[in-house]
Amino acid sequence: MFKQQETKNKNEGFVDEKGQALEKEEVKAKEAVNPDDIDLKAEFKYEDTSLQDIETGRLNFYKTVKKENIIKWIVAAISIGLLIFSFAYLMQQEATPVKVTGYCMLGVSILIIIAYYIIAKKFNNKKMNVYLKRYYGDINSYVFGQKCFNDVHGDIEGKIENNEFNSSLLYKNVSTIGSRNVVNFKVDNIECKMCDCAAQMTTLKKLEPLFIGKYLIAPNTYTGDQQIVIYLTGNSRALPPNNVDHLTKAVNTRKMIIYTENKKYESILNSKVRQLISEIITNNVLVDVSISITKGKTYFCLGYDDCLMVLPLQEKFNPLPVYKFKKDMEIVANIIASLNK
Repeated sequence: MFKQQETKNKNEGFVDEKGQALEKEEVKAKEAVNPDDIDLKAEFKYEDTSLQDIETGRLNFYKTVKKENIIKWIVAAISIGLLIFSFAYLMQQEATPVKVTGYCMLGVSILIIIAYYIIAKKFNNKKMNVYLKRYYGDINSYVFGQKCFNDVHGDIEGKIENNEFNSSLLYKNVSTIGSRNVVNFKVDNIECKMCDCAAQMTTLKKLEPLFIGKYLIAPNTYTGDQQIVIYLTGNSRALPPNNVDHLTKAVNTRKMIIYTENKKYESILNSKVRQLISEIITNNVLVDVSISITKGKTYFCLGYDDCLMVLPLQEKFNPLPVYKFKKDMEIVANIIASLNK
């Protein structure tokens, strides 16, 4: 499961009008008054049967996990009891034939433990895969069931190639890239691809997150050779792109930064496209957004928090982050369409 990690610099992702990092006190104040945050503890209803199906699947899987945990402890207790009895039996015996019996009992105890954990692991993995397919299948059905999407095909076990992520040119020093749940779809007959993705870099022999969220690739009609990067700032969990130092800040506001060396960037980032991008609201669900526009390709890095990226198990499935994701994808679809006109 992809999970957000705390960044070393808690102020990272917060900038003022001059692009300078805010102090801790300013960060706390900004987070405290963010009107766009979603109350994830508020009461909710499942507005679609596919979302109710997710909760049903979660309950079934959780019951299985609890049942298996009980069985695991029972088997462990019996096996440990056999091991203790076997050792005690061996310590009290001197005759070789009797000791052989003791060793056999010891061996059987160990085999029981090994066999059970192998079987249990395969069983749990099978049940987990069923839950994963149901979870992603239902969410994809709900989100991509909008009129702006067509020809949708999802592959839960699908992955993107490393070069597909690195081609965004948003991140440097990438050491590992993990992905799953590849969804191919069309917007106005424009073929697009999206997946769950997590990228990390190695610093001082430790892995640190670069990006966690939904990664999307779409064509565009941009013919320039100079990259354009749009960054929508977020909260203290934001992970800004780390490969923009060589680019000029053409626009630098509290909520949006545009990096590029292309002085005619507005030919592709016209007022309509910028208006659509500004409609994407970052909050405690959608932490931040990075968009990279290169010749013929647009890359979206939608940095979502754990409430969307981590599968629910012990707690009831909360659809509120999915509602936000659906709304974001509708805006993204409009941006893709506008960048291809």
